Amino acid sequence: MSIPSTVKPTEFPTGYILIVAILAFVGYLIVTAFYSSIKTDRAYLNNGAIDKSDKLLVVWLLLAAFAFRIVISHYVVGHKTDIGCFTAWGERAAAQGFASFYTNGFSDYPPGYIYVLSLMSKLSALLGHGVRLADGSYDLVCVFFNKLPSIIADLASAYLVYKLARKKLRFEPSFLLMALVAFNPVILYVSAGWGQIDQILTVLLACAILLLINNKPIFAGIVYGFAILMKPQALMAGPMLAIAYMFYVFDDNFFAVTDVKCTDSRGKRLLKTAIAVACACLMIVLSALPFSSKEMPWYQIILQKYLGTATSYEFATINAYNIYALFGANWASIDKVAFLGINYGTLGTIGMVVSIGFSAVLYIIGRKKNRGALVLSTAYLFASIFTIGHYMHERYIIPALLLLLIAYLLYSDKRLLYLMVGYTFPIFINCLCSFYYSKMFEYGLYWDKKLVFWCSLLMVLAFFYFTYIVIRIMIQGKLKDDVFEDGTNLRVGSSVSDRLRGGVKTTKGATNENKA
Repeated sequence: MSIPSTVKPTEFPTGYILIVAILAFVGYLIVTAFYSSIKTDRAYLNNGAIDKSDKLLVVWLLLAAFAFRIVISHYVVGHKTDIGCFTAWGERAAAQGFASFYTNGFSDYPPGYIYVLSLMSKLSALLGHGVRLADGSYDLVCVFFNKLPSIIADLASAYLVYKLARKKLRFEPSFLLMALVAFNPVILYVSAGWGQIDQILTVLLACAILLLINNKPIFAGIVYGFAILMKPQALMAGPMLAIAYMFYVFDDNFFAVTDVKCTDSRGKRLLKTAIAVACACLMIVLSALPFSSKEMPWYQIILQKYLGTATSYEFATINAYNIYALFGANWASIDKVAFLGINYGTLGTIGMVVSIGFSAVLYIIGRKKNRGALVLSTAYLFASIFTIGHYMHERYIIPALLLLLIAYLLYSDKRLLYLMVGYTFPIFINCLCSFYYSKMFEYGLYWDKKLVFWCSLLMVLAFFYFTYIVIRIMIQGKLKDDVFEDGTNLRVGSSVSDRLRGGVKTTKGATNENKA
């Protein structure tokens, strides 16, 4: 993309972005310091036991996180293009209905989230707020309602982590982990500031995976169907779920590393899998039917909004700071030759195939050691496709953050927790830069190539470290000590030696890696 000749280019706000990113990350790390304070005051928290004070602290933290998002939403109206589309789509769907929605205007989102936007628009209208004020600016109440589903998903993600943590940890570290999600700068900014819906997709994917590994395959299929309805990027997790369902059907020892009881026959498991797939597919079809018209029948809507949208931006990378951005290929056409006569499209395709293949190998090997194998391999798949695949936007790696934290709870390996926190800083910079990129034509901004290079380098190095970790954990079966194995007895139930099996029983041959 070139800058209009009528606009004088100005310097990209590198200093502002770095200052905001550093301050946000430091504030995020201060959350960890809060752990120390609650850890020392054990009497106040009743020595980690569940009581009313614990529940009250959880409620107050979630309320504080919600209030903080209201403030962010007020001062950061949102990504100009995305907010403009979401408000317009919601208003159009609410006013005109769904039958002519896709033929009367542009929309690259699937029907599922259009229902949500329509509902938000109607709620805003009930309170007397339209899309714009008299001066032409966005009505902030209407904007907030469009951000509200994502904000709810943020809080749901935090609470999900807390509930999972309380199964293995005492209150103090569980509270800390919840706070690390509730106040994560990336999750907070993308939902409350940017106005995007990546966390809705993320929490639905996490729930689908957790339901499957807890022997609820039909509900897992339904929840995954909801994820697909919200955003096409849910299909990125499809290969891992397909492989997991295959082993669920044909491996009688699928639940051997868990405390889940399963006495179903292979035929019954096959039937449940068929029902799960049918439910997901039926949800997609039923969601598209109200939008169907002679000009665009329901099957065309599905093909266009899922397959077409995925390839609508034919560039090596679209503001995603990955290996292509590292070598200066941001917004480079997929037809452009990279090296040795190979274009970026071919490289990206190879990268995606490698990502899926290696993630599948990780899961196949790791699933017999730990119930968290599906969670961790899916997190790695998102990070891998983001790093070496094409067509990537800056936000497509976000699901990896929550999945990494859940994987940490299942493996109790501190490297997974540190990686989740470490990924936050460069991803946040990436999102901030991309946010300002939307102002390129408005203000004549041009990229700071040094910032793109160094941030891309951090992302690529983090991915290499991620690869090293998953090989050590999932293939070699070696774990680091848990960050909460500090002599304060903050872990409940299982010992360090139990962790390869998810805190249930000790697996033969599982080792603890004290040096790495």
